[in-house]
Amino acid sequence: MKKNLYFTLLIFIFSCSSSEEEIPITNPTEFTFEYNIHESLPSDWISEFYVIMKNLDNLITVKPSNYFYKLPIYAWNSNVDKPYRSKIGDASGASISGNGGAVNDKYMVLEIPNDEFEFNSMHRYSVIDHEYFHAYQMSLSKNFFDGNIELKWMSEGGAACFESLYIQQYYSYNYFKVDQNRVDISAINTPSIFEKYSTSNTVDTNYSSSVFMFLALAKELQKNGSTESEAFQLVLKDFWLKDPTENNWKAKFLETFNISVDQFYTSLKDYTNDIETVLPSESLKLESIFKT
Repeated sequence: MKKNLYFTLLIFIFSCSSSEEEIPITNPTEFTFEYNIHESLPSDWISEFYVIMKNLDNLITVKPSNYFYKLPIYAWNSNVDKPYRSKIGDASGASISGNGGAVNDKYMVLEIPNDEFEFNSMHRYSVIDHEYFHAYQMSLSKNFFDGNIELKWMSEGGAACFESLYIQQYYSYNYFKVDQNRVDISAINTPSIFEKYSTSNTVDTNYSSSVFMFLALAKELQKNGSTESEAFQLVLKDFWLKDPTENNWKAKFLETFNISVDQFYTSLKDYTNDIETVLPSESLKLESIFKT
């Protein structure tokens, strides 16, 4: 994992510090984020964190289910040594991780690199949007929550695209152009490698290549008659509502987009590996995408 670049959704197992097991809640009525925000973080970041969380809750509410109804968040500055080790072990970086297989076993990690505060990196805010979107994906798809599908370019490409749309809308900063512009030529020549982390991490700097493929799919849907907002709703929301698995995601892809995976991969040869050729409109608003 490259520092400040890869923020992979990690689902891993380690021994819990407590022997008590939580009794699952049946038919929960609301989703709860449990905040553990360390004092090492600057006060302005903490204030902005809560503003962002409120905005995100209004835009893409994480709805509770029997398998997912709360998410602890552990956030700290990288200049201190893992202040929540007793709760989350040696987890670091940024991810939604888990204690292993149980209902509602996930937590969010936000270790913000100290240099992002020193250089006012926009990533110190966009990472919140990225990980929140993964929580939203989990609320839409139990198979995604359970880790039954990888499909990196859709899962990470979608989260990275969402964070860029948020930053574009709320900070008037084009994160696509500045921070997701290192698209590898393999996104055009061998796009299937981006279905797996293991075959694509070295050529997916800050998920630039996955974002490129994700945005290209939105462009192809617009060519087939969808409006821009409709296309992004299909790729960011509707596909995950189909609850795809590793075994059936290609069928769900065709069902959702009316284009086969092979057809889409072939269409990528009509593009150049330049993020600017697939950029969404700067006027595109998240409210228009998630209106239903």
